Amino acid sequence: MNGHARGFVVLLDQGGPADPPGPPGPPGTRQAGDPAIPVWAWHLLAALYDGQDEPAAESWALRAHAVLELLDGPVDFRVVHAWHADVVLPMLAEATTRRGRSSRPYEAPARLHAAAAAGERHDRATWEAALEPALREVYRHAYATAEAGETAYVNARAYAVANGYDEAEADRYGRRYADLSTDAGVRVFSDANAVANARATAAAYTTADDRARAWAFWGARVHAYARAGAVGSADGGTDPAAERSAAYGRLAEGLLDALSK
Repeated sequence: MNGHARGFVVLLDQGGPADPPGPPGPPGTRQAGDPAIPVWAWHLLAALYDGQDEPAAESWALRAHAVLELLDGPVDFRVVHAWHADVVLPMLAEATTRRGRSSRPYEAPARLHAAAAAGERHDRATWEAALEPALREVYRHAYATAEAGETAYVNARAYAVANGYDEAEADRYGRRYADLSTDAGVRVFSDANAVANARATAAAYTTADDRARAWAFWGARVHAYARAGAVGSADGGTDPAAERSAAYGRLAEGLLDALSK
């Protein structure tokens, strides 16, 4: 592994450079942190690296570095649109279908991303209108429902026991409280994140300023995509951790494919 590749992996492990310095070098000689890799791209790369197991993450990072070294210029923002159209949205639609829910919220963003990857432009209002329902579905399934429900149940049951409920009554009280609080938590979490992310992402999609694009919560959204793309055992999936790992792998490989085209 050469020094440039090692530096690239180290930066990914640190979450990427806050503000990459220096002028771009020619293909094959770029330093890690080169502005040919915009901040928004660093955020994507670092989140995908972080989501993978250590051996797979380093192997992927080295392959990403090799792909980036071959680019003739800065990373083209259309890569983001191609990645969403070809990888992210199909994965999310499949996961939603496996849960028995409609994948229609992903149809409008899929059309817009495919068109944007081909060079078409759309205004911010159009993007926001398409993104918000899709992101609401993403964050609904990215919410740590099982963990939140278990915590609420344990605490509510303990409260009931401390206040004289018998075992059966305490169990019913705990489960009822967990259901109500978790449903409310999902709604608040998905609504708030959908609105905030739709606005920030639509702004990023309608500007040519790479620095402005960096403010679109790329890393957080990658993690939400992976959680939403992992169907847990309660919804007919396999081991949740294995599904989440597979989702990160699919997203990571898909980004490399988009960068390579």
